[in-house]
Amino acid sequence: MGLFHKKTVILLMAVVTVFLLASSQAQGKYKFAFMEEFVTTVLAPVQNVASNVAFSFRKVGLSTSELMTAYRDNQALKAENEEIRQNTLNLTEVMAENVRLRSMLDYKKAASQFDFVTATVVGRDQGTWNSTIIINRGTADGIAKDMPVVTAQGLVGSVVNVYSNVAKIHLVLDPRSAVGALVQRPESRVAAIVEGSSATPMMPKMVNIARDADIIKSDKLITSGFGGIYPKGILIGEVVDIVNEEGGLLKYASIKTAVDFDRLEEVMVIVRSREPIPTLPSAAVTPPPIDGKTEIPAPQGASR
Repeated sequence: MGLFHKKTVILLMAVVTVFLLASSQAQGKYKFAFMEEFVTTVLAPVQNVASNVAFSFRKVGLSTSELMTAYRDNQALKAENEEIRQNTLNLTEVMAENVRLRSMLDYKKAASQFDFVTATVVGRDQGTWNSTIIINRGTADGIAKDMPVVTAQGLVGSVVNVYSNVAKIHLVLDPRSAVGALVQRPESRVAAIVEGSSATPMMPKMVNIARDADIIKSDKLITSGFGGIYPKGILIGEVVDIVNEEGGLLKYASIKTAVDFDRLEEVMVIVRSREPIPTLPSAAVTPPPIDGKTEIPAPQGASR
């Protein structure tokens, strides 16, 4: 019933409105203006509500569209920033690698007496982190056991195990290593052995030095060439401390290595050296006469 009454009222209003408009048109412009004013006044609230509703919908739609556009722009900026960040990282890495490789190339040119195979460090022995590294070159690349390993900065170590495509390197930090060393300073030229130290894993020692030997802090140590593994003249490191051993006639020197082993990424294996191997002079010993005769000893080799 309520719906029927509403329809009836609306129909009556429509009929009245049409009648009044027709009457006003028949009676002249003055009445038409009066009716127009009346209709406008009656319908204005309805038009205002409808207009406000439509504006609100347009505003909501516009706001939603703006939000979606802002969201898409924000996502695009994030993707662009991530791409720029990644490109920057890649460029930085390429530049760092270029510096390292250029340094190695310069060293190769300067050390023309050696033939090198360049390798990348691909791992470290977890049990001996400061003693052993793994490189991505092996017998297929001409690598063999006991070959010396260097960087442009100095001595790294030597090949201890080699396989087809990888090799294990003992660093000079390894307590089991022993490198013949020589003080580079012309007035000194003290020779001794550099060994890794378990007490100071990143700082090997030059040991068995005579108490009165001429060695001081800041002395540079190079390989002596004795022993047949390491060619002469490769930088080992610098003396940072000298300690007299208790109750003896010896002392030792703590060494800061030339190579930063925490930042070791590429190395060079010396597969051939044209550097002559130095030999220690041997003293010919003549035994005392036996029954008035002198025995002449057989010649002996002196190289180590």
